[in-house]
Amino acid sequence: MSPFHQFLYRICLRSAWPMVMAMLFWVLVVLGPLLGRGLLDLLPLLVAGLGAYFALRALHRETLNGARALPETGELQYGFAGHTVHAFSDPEGQVWLRARDVRRVLGLQRTDAWMAQAYPDDYRRAHPGSAAWFVRPGTVHRHWGGSTWPEVNRFLHFLERELVPLQERRAASASVPGQPATGDAADAAGSGKQGVPGYLARQWRGEQGLLHLALWGAVLAALVSHVLLFEPSPAELAAHYRRYALILLAELLGGTLLSAWWGVGAWRAARRWFGADRSLLAGLVVAMAGMTMLLYAFDHLADRDRQMSLFALAVMAADRDDKPVVGLSGDGQRIELSGEMGFGTTNLVRSLLARHPGIRGIELDSPGGSASEGFALAELVRDRHLDVYVSTSCASACVLVFAGGQERLAAPSARFGLHRSGVAWRSGDSGISDTDRRMAAWFAAQGVSAPFIERVMQTPFREMWEPGAGELMGSGLATGEWRGEGG
Repeated sequence: MSPFHQFLYRICLRSAWPMVMAMLFWVLVVLGPLLGRGLLDLLPLLVAGLGAYFALRALHRETLNGARALPETGELQYGFAGHTVHAFSDPEGQVWLRARDVRRVLGLQRTDAWMAQAYPDDYRRAHPGSAAWFVRPGTVHRHWGGSTWPEVNRFLHFLERELVPLQERRAASASVPGQPATGDAADAAGSGKQGVPGYLARQWRGEQGLLHLALWGAVLAALVSHVLLFEPSPAELAAHYRRYALILLAELLGGTLLSAWWGVGAWRAARRWFGADRSLLAGLVVAMAGMTMLLYAFDHLADRDRQMSLFALAVMAADRDDKPVVGLSGDGQRIELSGEMGFGTTNLVRSLLARHPGIRGIELDSPGGSASEGFALAELVRDRHLDVYVSTSCASACVLVFAGGQERLAAPSARFGLHRSGVAWRSGDSGISDTDRRMAAWFAAQGVSAPFIERVMQTPFREMWEPGAGELMGSGLATGEWRGEGG
């Protein structure tokens, strides 16, 4: 390892832990009183940073330690005077030594490029699974054969009498783990795989170049961005909910698998990069970028899953969501809707309206349901100029539909429940969301008073505000009283 690499390694890794502890102490002592509970929001970032630190430290200890070899290369280790020399045999039985190890033992001052030009056939990247430079033992003898240094002559004698004969005997054995191109080892390495499966396997093992890593990283970033920005309008989602559920399912599952596949490939590519004696700084950048990208992808994919879980998407795709009972009143003038408004509710109402164009209103009896269905059905009621009636109960998303009526009539027995939006499988309350802001804008557009809307926005999802008849009429949410069939 060069002096610069040793210095960078010592600064980045051996001194990182005290720096991390000092920064953590500063944040807790100085910023703690200022941030208060907001400091808890920094804990995931701190955990991710510590995880990245320990992962990088483990990566460097494994790949920069000369006493360890990369397990994917299939090289064998030989000891000489406290040094480790890695060797392998190619399919023709020729023995190759890792040039980095020879350089450390003999103190070679020439660059790899110079040696490759001087010995084009005997000093090259000869291993099919590694980008490191290798040299043939005969070239070592030719280049250093005239040396008078005892250490050099001892190493040459070691090569001739011990390493080369032993490596040749090992390579000749059918069970040799050091032949990367024969038998089961070749199958394990996937050298015979062609096409897409072989490409995917090579990327998984980290055998592709940095250009491939960057390309697939861009694909992963585009996929995650699409998942985050995929926000169809409520009407579109309600009309084509199965299609959108299948798309999101494919992207969430595919994005998670792609993230794991790409992340493992980036990790292994960084290890190969270090093992090939390449730039430590470039390897650090690749490893850190890979882990950062991986953490970002998993975090945002998980956040999307918290907004709409995989189970909920599967229920939508299978069209197994709860749906209300939708029918006609006795006089054929009203739709009667009773039950939870799951995905498919708006389609049921739209279908009934198409079959009975003389319908003038809709009677609601629902505890709520999907906010998207609530918005979509509310817009449908508004566009069809339907009157809305409630005689029993109407809560949550049902109130959105009630607010869309041309005339909004509530019986004295009617009970309304309002709160902010949320999802049942999430604990706690995340405050006012985009859905809440859309709900507030919808109420305001339908003539509901600002104090009433503000009271709704102050009610968490896990609670329910039940306004009285006077509040309903005074706020403009209800426009009149309904006395039933004769009212």
